Parts: sequence; C-alpha cells; structure tokens
Amino acid sequence: MVNVLRPDDNDLVKTDYSDLLNKILKVLRSEQTKNPFRLASDRKQLVIDIDSIATQVAALSVHDPLGGSAHYARSATVNFTPGFSDNFPDQVWKIRTRLQELLESVLLELPDNRSIDQFVSNLVTSLTDFQGKTPKLDFTYPFGNYPGLRKQRLSVNKTADHSRDLLKFHKITITVLNSAEFNSELRNGLINYINTEFAGVSESDREELYDIVDDLEKDPKSDFYRLKHIADTETLGQLKKQAQIHYLEILKRAINTSASPGNAKAAIYLEDLIRRLKLINHYINDINKADGEYLVNYAEVSVNYRDVFSRADAFNRLPIIPIIEGYLGESTDEGWGELQFIFGLKLKLDGKVHAHGSKRVFEYSLNLINPDSQEHQELLKDVSKREAFARKVLTIVFLYYFVFAGNDPSDPGYTPTSDLKYDPINAFEEKVLPRLRESKDSEKQDMFRGIIKGFDKYNVQSKIDQLKDCLTNTIKYKTRLSSPGYPLHISVKKGILENDISNIQTRQTLFKEVLGGNPKNVLKYLSIREANAGGDSVCSLEANIRISDIRYCAEDEQQSFSMEYDDITGIKALPILLVPRDNRATDIYNQCFKQHKLMLFPYKIDKNNPLDSQGAFVYRFTFALLAYICLRLLLQEQKRLFIPILRLHLSNKEDEAPIEKFLLSLCMVLSHLLNQKHRSNTQGIDIRDLSSYKIPNVMTSLYSVLPKRFRFNQPLHYPQGYQPLEKLAIIVVSSRESDSKWGSRHKRSNLMGEVVGVIRRNDGAVRLQLLTTFSGNYDHQRLFQEPTVVIDQVTKLYDKNGYKHFIYVAKAPYTSTLHMTQSQDDDGLFFMSKDVIRALKGEHKDIKIYPIFFDKYYVV
Repeated sequence: MVNVLRPDDNDLVKTDYSDLLNKILKVLRSEQTKNPFRLASDRKQLVIDIDSIATQVAALSVHDPLGGSAHYARSATVNFTPGFSDNFPDQVWKIRTRLQELLESVLLELPDNRSIDQFVSNLVTSLTDFQGKTPKLDFTYPFGNYPGLRKQRLSVNKTADHSRDLLKFHKITITVLNSAEFNSELRNGLINYINTEFAGVSESDREELYDIVDDLEKDPKSDFYRLKHIADTETLGQLKKQAQIHYLEILKRAINTSASPGNAKAAIYLEDLIRRLKLINHYINDINKADGEYLVNYAEVSVNYRDVFSRADAFNRLPIIPIIEGYLGESTDEGWGELQFIFGLKLKLDGKVHAHGSKRVFEYSLNLINPDSQEHQELLKDVSKREAFARKVLTIVFLYYFVFAGNDPSDPGYTPTSDLKYDPINAFEEKVLPRLRESKDSEKQDMFRGIIKGFDKYNVQSKIDQLKDCLTNTIKYKTRLSSPGYPLHISVKKGILENDISNIQTRQTLFKEVLGGNPKNVLKYLSIREANAGGDSVCSLEANIRISDIRYCAEDEQQSFSMEYDDITGIKALPILLVPRDNRATDIYNQCFKQHKLMLFPYKIDKNNPLDSQGAFVYRFTFALLAYICLRLLLQEQKRLFIPILRLHLSNKEDEAPIEKFLLSLCMVLSHLLNQKHRSNTQGIDIRDLSSYKIPNVMTSLYSVLPKRFRFNQPLHYPQGYQPLEKLAIIVVSSRESDSKWGSRHKRSNLMGEVVGVIRRNDGAVRLQLLTTFSGNYDHQRLFQEPTVVIDQVTKLYDKNGYKHFIYVAKAPYTSTLHMTQSQDDDGLFFMSKDVIRALKGEHKDIKIYPIFFDKYYVV
C-alpha cells in the first residue's frame, strides 16, 4: 500500500516544509558544499556524510513549518497545507535527483564507469563471509546450531511453601460497584436534596425543581451528564492515587521494625511520607478554597496547583513512590454494573535518571530547581522549552516542600518522630505560596536556593537512602504481603449543588457554574474516602482496592529444544556502519571495519554544545530525509538483501548524547521501512567498554531478524484427533499519534506493524521468519474501524501464501475511564474492535483470528 499524504478537512494545525526542503536543496546545489559521497578503503566503502549537510542546513534561517500556529499543536507531522501537499513530491524528487548527480560524479572515479546499481552490487557481500567461530565486532558471527535450550513452565504458587519461588510481583485490582446505577443514584440524590434543602418553599416551587431534574436527566448535554462524564474520566485516576498510598501502608506494616534501628527509623519516614501524601490530597481538594488561591507563576508561566495535583500521576516525581504500570486486565459485569481493572505495580526507589548521567531522582530534581545550575539556566533561555520547564520547576517545588520540609534535626530534643507533627500546609502557605504568587523571579530563585540548602542541612538524602534500603529488603521478604480489601466510597459532595433557589430557576440547573469549566476544578467535589468515613454526599459508588502478592514457582514440566539459523548461503548482505568523529571510534574502525565492504555514515557528537530546539529539528529532519532518500537511491534496483545497521556510540542510556538518541530512533525507523522489501535490523554498542559479554549480545541482537529453525529434542504428543497447524502468521500492530491539536477531537496517527511467518516443516522443525513490515497514516477513528494496510496484509497472506490462521497482537489500550459514558457501538477495544476483526476476516469464513493484547509488568 502506498501512503497518500494529503490535506484533510479538519481543524488540525497544517504543516508546510517548503522552505526547509528548499534550503536543503540550496545547500546540496551550492558550490561551497562538499560532496557528501566519497569512496574509501580502496573503493570498497561508500562514505555518506549527510551529517555535514544537516549541520549546514541547521545553521540557516528556516521558516517554522507550523507558521504561527505552533502553540496550538500537540503534534504536527503530515497534515499538509493544500499548496505544500501539491508541491511536496516535486520538491523531494529534486532533492533525490541532486543526490543522484552527486553520487554519480563520485562513481566517475572508478575505472569501469559503473552505474549506481553495479557499484552497489559490488559492495554486497555473501553472509557466509561473516561466518566465524565466535562473535566479533566486525560483523563476524557463528551462524550455527544452538542445542540445549530449555523452556520452563511456571505456575502461580498458592501454597505457604515459598522455597520454590522464582519470581514474584505485586498487582493491584480496582473494583467499582454499581456503576450502571449512577444515573438513578444521582437522580435520587438530587430529589432528596430538594426535599431537605428546600423543604420550606412552596409546593409549586418544589415541583418546578423536580421538573428541572427531569429535564437535566433527559438532556445528554446537561450538567447532569457533564458531571457523569467527569466522574467517568477522572475517578479511575483518583483511585490509582489512593492505591499508591494504600500500597505504601501495606509495605509499612510489613517492615520488621525490631530487626534493626535503621528499620525502625525507615518505618517512621514511611509513615510521614504517607501522612504528607494524604495532606496534599486534603489541601488540593479543600472545598473552602477558591481556584485562584492555587495559582502561582515563574518565568511568566502560570500554574494552578489544584489542576496539577489532581492528576493520577501527581506523585510520580517523588524519589520514592509506587508506580502503577502494566495493564493486566479488565472485566465488566454488565448485569451488576461491576467494573474491575488490574494493573501491575513497581516501586520507584530513587534510581538514576537515564538521560542525565549518574544523578538519582532526588539530586536530579533539586538540580532542576537550582537557579545556579547550567540546566536550569539553559532551559529558561530556550523559548520553546521555557513553559514546560517552568511548570516542572513549580511542580517540584510544591511536591518536594510538602514531602521533605521538616523540623531542624539539630534542634534540642529532635527525634525522627518529630516530623510526624510537622504541618507542611501551614508552612507552605506562610513561607512559600506568597512568594510563588506575587514576588519577582529573582526572589523566587532565592527561595529555591534556600529550599535546597534546607534539604541538605536536614539530611533529606540520607533519609531517602535509609528508606530505600529498608523497602528494598522488605520487597525481598519471603513472607507474602498481607492485603485485605480496602473498601472505599466514591462520592459527589453536596457542595457542587446550588442552595439559592432563584439561581436554580434562572439557570435551570441545580449544579454550580463550576461544572461548566475546567473538569479539574470539579474534582474537589468528588470524594474518595474510606467506606466508614461518612460524609455529606449527593450520591456514591462503592469501590475496592486490593493488592495481591503473586509468586511464580517452577513446575516439573520442561522442554528441551535447539535453534539453528536457516541456510545463509543464498543471503547477500550490505552492512551499514554509523561512526562518531572521535579518536576511539577511528581506532576501532581501523581495527575492525576498514577492510570490509560497507556503507559508512559519520556523525559528530558534542554533548557540551547541543543544538537549540529549532536547529535540532532542522538537523534531524534533514538527516532523516537524506538518509532515507540515499538508501532508496542505492537500493532501488537490488533484489532482497540483508542490511545490518551497526551504530558505534560514545554513550549509553545513563549519559545519552542527544545525537545518539536521535540516531537510535532513526535507524529503527529506517530498518522498519527497509524490511518492507529487504531484511534489516539495527543495534548500537557503547565502544567505551567492549566487555567480553557485550559483543556477543550485540551481534546476536543484530542478526536476530534472520530466519531460524527450532526443533524439540523429544517428539511432541498431540491429543487424539488434534491436527497441528501447518502455517501460522503473527501480525503485530502499533500506532503513534502524528497530528493533533489541543482541545480538538480530530487526530491523525501512524499505524505500523510487522508479520512473522511460522511454518511446520516435514522433519518436525518449526521455521520462523520475518515476512514483511508495513505502515500507513490514518484518521484516528478510521484506524480502529478499517485499517486497510493490515487488511491488505491478511488478504495477501491468505490469497498468495495460504495462511488461514493469524495471531493478531496489539498493546493493551491505556485505560483511564470507568466506561460509564461509553456508547454501545464503542467496545473500547481499539485494534481489537469488532469492526477491525470483521474487516480482517472479510468474506473468508475459514480465516481464524486469535486476538491478543500484551503489556509488561515488573517482577523481582
């Protein structure tokens, strides 16, 4: 299928890359520009220096592709303006033609006047030339048989014997009861409110109020359903926040305080953390505070703390906090209106922030709010990042002050329990909030310095370390965590209702005007509290949170098998190498790659001088576009090749350079696109440390895309009458938003996927092979109704290759609602919707689709 990039009738931000493409062409045509192509290593290698071209283009003044609408766009990629949509193919073709001219001028150096196709054919190497006894960095690899592999069955251990436990994980189950009764509960609550609050009014006035309730319930756009929508979309997030606190309470009960003085201290620190998280919720949801009282600012950016800390992830910036991650299941009992959501849990323990070297979360966060840090100063200067950064600073200041401010440990009589009496709300409102609301930025920065100094003086990092060590040991206990159900009530407070009958009659609604504004401002009227806490509410839903400690143990059942690479004698390879301009990289290139036929992309790395955001975008756009066009130009006449893309890096995830992070993403995209015709994979390696285990792992990953055969050592026994499948196709799909606008329902997405073929051979072996990859751009709604690119793959595999059985895999959809307002036609299954499954089957009744959602969860 060919992607058609065209303007659509929508309100999304339009993109126009005309000026950028013209600047790229201008640089390529300039006599001052050095030809990006050159021959090297006795003409056995083609060097493609598009890094230099991209750097030159990035230095030019380029019109913003989004024009004056950049701040409206959440994402903007392929929603072209009408004029640019017409000119785009011609502009790209001109760039391709110029690259072809430059390449052909270099090939004139060859004595036999080769064409591009002939030159590339000469670069191609038989994969057997890379056969060796041990993996080496120079693409050498033992493509042989690997016997002695084993498959072990695990089962959930429900016994008290934990001696066989191999893995354990904690999961959270959130159950909401009687959700189907929300309308009747709310209606009854409104009638009761009228009967009690307006008992003294005339009967005619009361009848009018009853009529208003009837009208509200009948009108799907009324405040009645606006409240229902807010409860539907916001409640699950609030339950997740409550679950984080509940999980910490369970861990606190599990700490053996008598084991050591350190454990006893850590238990106090954890108790104080729990207390303060509850105080944040209390402060944010204080019904007596106006919304404006939470408004603060920094660097000309305003933030409403009520809005920020009403969100489900409000606590996630803390160094120690449970993270709810991994969507493991969802069930609905439509008869009883019972909804059940199951998630995985992991515990964040002040680990290193991958993109920022060796800094741990607490240190990294303090560095962000430190006005004297290089990062703080650079991000304030960057106009495109200033707003997001200022929001982050204000968020961290609130959260860290509430959680870590305390009494001075040097005070006479101080003990760890002293902080349990500290009032962060009063301290914040007296010492911090006034400055954040009214003072100059310079005065706020002085306060930030004081907060950091206070944390250092009060040994906050030491407390975090002690709590981290204690929780790490607690998680490793053999004894199961004890977690009975935690019953809750989700209530709508009466404070959301008007008590002035004249206002009600004038506005024809019982609800306050706040309901028509920002939904986050309504959250103060939604209460999640313990089931026996009482309270004055209009209506309530019952809920329950349960934390489960799951143990996996080994079963006796094992299967041994072997894996071998399929015959590689007919596979031709064209290696690609990305090399930084660095002495260490040059030495490794000379040692390992200089004598090999390959294509080489050099790039410059400079962590201390990153491009500004506009220059970075232009550089990356230019590099990505030229890299793809160059590969299309070089490979257009070639039959199927294997194209391994190896990246030499001078950093890793813990100190990643921006250029290397970009090249990782780009190479994955290039590999995906190349796999539509050829076979390709990419892998990077940090050349600062070439440990003995690293090279085998890297090369095994690089060659993992090649066809393989698997064979069990013992014959498989099938049930009587069971006929094993001869062929099975595995289709994996995913999508990513490409174009969307703040406040708009319109959205465009890119769908991508791959197809793996599984074939049972006559000798009993099973052959696995990547068959193809695919991608397409779609309106977001159509993506989950008729994804034609996936349908085309199923049709092709059925008609031409005889596949009738398809495992269809997609990531489990993110769940943030209770589905109370979901229409009957919307099953909420996205890629697994009934419309998509029907479309995949088409008219072929013998096609079998096996849909599978997947997600990950964390074990110890």
